Amino acid sequence: MELRLRFEGREAFLRAEGPAGARTVLFLHPFPLDGSCWTDYLGRCAAAGLRGAALDAPGFGQSMAAGRPCTMDDLARLAAAALDALGAKSAALAGCSMGGYATLAFHRLFPSRLEGAALLCTKASADSEEAKNRREEQARAALDKGPDAVTATLLPKLLSPSSPHIFLDLATSFARTATAQGVADALRGMALRPDSSPDLPRWRVPAVVVAGKDDQVIPAAETDALARGIPGAAHAVIEGAGHLAFLEKPDEVWSAIEGLLSEIDRPSARL
Repeated sequence: MELRLRFEGREAFLRAEGPAGARTVLFLHPFPLDGSCWTDYLGRCAAAGLRGAALDAPGFGQSMAAGRPCTMDDLARLAAAALDALGAKSAALAGCSMGGYATLAFHRLFPSRLEGAALLCTKASADSEEAKNRREEQARAALDKGPDAVTATLLPKLLSPSSPHIFLDLATSFARTATAQGVADALRGMALRPDSSPDLPRWRVPAVVVAGKDDQVIPAAETDALARGIPGAAHAVIEGAGHLAFLEKPDEVWSAIEGLLSEIDRPSARL
């Protein structure tokens, strides 16, 4: 099923599979991919009797660009609008990298709508000044030269050095829909995100933190800190995977998500 919803005067695109009324798992994609990168996971959700859904962030896939910095709070509000469109009062969220930042923002803004979270290859800390400056340089490059000026050099760094070349082709196919404005807006929005670390002790829903052993973008110390900061969070480190562990090792990442869903179903899941 494909849905187009209005969000802040613009059209956003949402795809979903699985029975209406079933538990919803909403997937939030990493930069610079689009929501179609979750197609395999939506199929797994449907096969398990779940309703899987995946958004395109503004300026990616079939969603219209914002034309201004797209903050993680913006993405969280878009996720809430997606749940409204699906008729879901609450959901489990699975977000990778930028999608993980948005999931942390969703927890802060809509805690009663979050059943649990899979935080994939992401971190709670804010950008350093150096990282903010680098994002601004990339944003200007995307607007001046096109999105490929950013994505072509970035994508190889998102994968494990041991991954077959087919995964680079796959990641590239999911990044082809990125617009120059969408890339710039997302980069500037990520640079504006606050440090989510102070929010972590207030989590009262199950969480799993997944890291790629060969992640060249998010240091292990960051994912370790995220897992330690959330009370009771599970922590899975995937061998032979980089920043896009969900693409490189889908069976292992899906297993972590299944574990999260089982934890949600436990009577003591909500403290």
